[in-house]
Amino acid sequence: MGAIKITGQSAEPTVTASDAGTMYYDTDTNKLRHYNGSAWADVSAALTSGDLPAGSVLQVQQFEVSENNVLTTTYVNYWENSITLKSASSDVFGWISFQAHCNSGSGAGIQMYRNNAATVTASHTAVWTKNQTDSGAPYSIYYVGGSGYVQSISNIPFKDSLSGFAVNDVLYYGFLARKYDTDAASIGGDGATEEGFMSLILMEVQK
Repeated sequence: MGAIKITGQSAEPTVTASDAGTMYYDTDTNKLRHYNGSAWADVSAALTSGDLPAGSVLQVQQFEVSENNVLTTTYVNYWENSITLKSASSDVFGWISFQAHCNSGSGAGIQMYRNNAATVTASHTAVWTKNQTDSGAPYSIYYVGGSGYVQSISNIPFKDSLSGFAVNDVLYYGFLARKYDTDAASIGGDGATEEGFMSLILMEVQK
């Protein structure tokens, strides 16, 4: 039938340098092993993230929540989620989508920060802060119109370029928001009775 059976045993065979290429089947670990001339090694070692080419997706995490957050004029962390790294050489890409409700003349500033512990604040590492401080150069979201309000779904992509982290390090990403002025604004729902949603995708990619 063309099959070859390798002798199985639990102890490493006694060999010398001239026995390089010798193989045996380890019955304790169920692995095929070979002698490379100086030491025994697994024939097919398990792949690690370091064996993968740059751009390989290591993991994708998706989070979603239904909430109704009335904004104040101070940045507040309304939602945070974590990801456990699978590589010591990777970046994290993210996409956050959410419903926003702004009265006329109001807006919302959005920021993302990262920390290596829970309770992320604006004093931690900035990941996405592309918003302004007044309506002259619009906030992340800004409604200029007549009376009434606008409700929309917004999407923000970001990339966190990592350095100095190890496998199994846990990173926390916080979603911070504030409103522009005294006009009402909310993230999630309508600021009153109806809940909306926030959705976050975190993707770790090998460098």
